[in-house]
Amino acid sequence: MSEKKEITTNELLERMRGESAKNPLFILDVRSEEDYDSWKIEDIKTPQTVNLPYIDFIEEPEAMTEKVPKDRQVVVLCGKGGASDYVADILRKAGRDAVNVAGGMKSWGRLYQPAVVYEQGAARVYQVNRVGKGCLSYIIVAGNEAAVVDPARHVEQYLDYLKENNLTLKLVFDTHIHADHLSGGVKLAEATGAEYFLNKKDAPGSAMKFGGIEDGMEFTLGDARLNVVALGAPGHTPGSTIIVFEGKLLFTGDTLFVSSMGRPDLGGQAAIWVKDLYQTIQGLNKFDNDVIILPTHTSGPEEWDDKGVVMRTLGQIRADNPLMNISNLDDFAAKVLAHLPEQPDTYDKMRKANIGAIQPSEDEMELWELGKNRCAIEAAEEAKGT
Repeated sequence: MSEKKEITTNELLERMRGESAKNPLFILDVRSEEDYDSWKIEDIKTPQTVNLPYIDFIEEPEAMTEKVPKDRQVVVLCGKGGASDYVADILRKAGRDAVNVAGGMKSWGRLYQPAVVYEQGAARVYQVNRVGKGCLSYIIVAGNEAAVVDPARHVEQYLDYLKENNLTLKLVFDTHIHADHLSGGVKLAEATGAEYFLNKKDAPGSAMKFGGIEDGMEFTLGDARLNVVALGAPGHTPGSTIIVFEGKLLFTGDTLFVSSMGRPDLGGQAAIWVKDLYQTIQGLNKFDNDVIILPTHTSGPEEWDDKGVVMRTLGQIRADNPLMNISNLDDFAAKVLAHLPEQPDTYDKMRKANIGAIQPSEDEMELWELGKNRCAIEAAEEAKGT
């Protein structure tokens, strides 16, 4: 039995990805059934997970303990780490090898994993996967300069990387105004002196300091003078923009995902914005099949490779997503509008915060960001039959 009573979410992720048949984990989630069903631990290799609410351990500790295996290490999880610590202690006293997850699902939602997705000459691109939320951001490096695309609000991870690699941050891009999470764009730019860019159509009347990115704008990065081009891509939002890097990589924001595409209803104008989305998708026909798509969200581990990376060629997406191949606007609109998931109440608040219209507290930001993102049209596979 391990003497350790607590592990971090980063340690949990490492254990899950390195898990062997000889030392399997068992995750015990002690949150309510409703909370568990809406958001849970998921990864490339998710161990057996069981939901047994905390209240049941208070009322019937012996009976509940019997439902927990004796021959595996038990990882106990709750919302913030308090209730699970109590349950883990009960299990240890009953002879189970149990550890508590420090910070619980709150900490899981703040876990970031970087991975290299592109490397050629002086250029490198890192994808930063916010594992618990399915949010993806990117660090583009060229020589001694860098750009960040769609940074999350926890900017320390980017600042640490820049410092460790002696890089100067030159550009920060938000591909659109985010609704499912809070942007770190302004904060990151202020901390480094970089220029921050966002399409003005997504932030009308905003007092934020930012450069207005527009279709066709070009930027250079690093000694190699690598080329970054903005491509207008309205639909998910009026100002949605795709960042094109060296003509080979498309940072598509919430316009195009690897299994779906961005929902056009977050502004309450789905019937209008879906037409823009259709035109944007049609406009991607000018790109070859081997262009790499790097989105800002993922629906889950089923889209990840064995390193946790989320990327596809445009050709793969064309082959797998039937929405990409609808050549009639009315048919496209009907398919999309029939597969829009419910919009969380917090999304309007986060949109306002992301244009500087409101200033939420740290507690409010933590609360609003809980859970997975819901920025996509329902899975393309589900859309085939309607």
